[in-house]
Amino acid sequence: WKCVRCLRSYYCSRQCQNVSWHIVHKHVCYKPSRFWWSVVAYTLLALALFPGIIRDPLIYDFGISLVPVSFFVIGILAGGIAQVMKKCFLVDMRGRMLELSVLLVTLWLVNVSWGLVWAFFGDVSQCKGVLGPASTDSKVLTAVRHFLFVPSQVWFNTWDRLALQTPEWLSRFLCQSTDHCFANSHLGNPDFYLESENCASDVMLVSELWMSAAVVLVITSALKKHERRARGRARRPHQD
Repeated sequence: WKCVRCLRSYYCSRQCQNVSWHIVHKHVCYKPSRFWWSVVAYTLLALALFPGIIRDPLIYDFGISLVPVSFFVIGILAGGIAQVMKKCFLVDMRGRMLELSVLLVTLWLVNVSWGLVWAFFGDVSQCKGVLGPASTDSKVLTAVRHFLFVPSQVWFNTWDRLALQTPEWLSRFLCQSTDHCFANSHLGNPDFYLESENCASDVMLVSELWMSAAVVLVITSALKKHERRARGRARRPHQD
């Protein structure tokens, strides 16, 4: 099955297409002729609402990427809950309420994640501490630091140095000083969560949501594969 509107999304069945429409696809479905005009319009709107994009384009680009990532995470978790409710309790949660719930929780997760972005670059007061202060001594935090925060620091510092090496006319437009091109990109601190228990709490929360979504995605994919195999065996003619 293929979406006849945007011609970009494919589905294994009409049922999967219906679930995806209510949870995710409805918000990102555009006709090809309108897609790039929408990109231009939203880019200009973003520049008007967030002028800091010009000073720290890398940070804001990373922050903007949190929107689809958060939506994907919450959509997977909500879809998993909806499947459990339907199969185990015969309750169909799909519809406007589920769609609104996914949208609101996504905005909440983006807000928490955006606070962590600025905490990573030095402003730990942006951490929300949603679940209250948490211990900074955790294997989860250590793993996140090793696999996410340290590579992120290297990534931003590398692009900051590369921007300084651009032609003079371009560096005058991009760079804020001769030492560092962008205003805050060089301030990344992979140990920021050690300075605030609220930051440690938020990192734990976001990490657990991401890991939960990954587990749900693996389980639902395995179940769907098993169901397809079962249907395939049921359709085979029996030989006497």
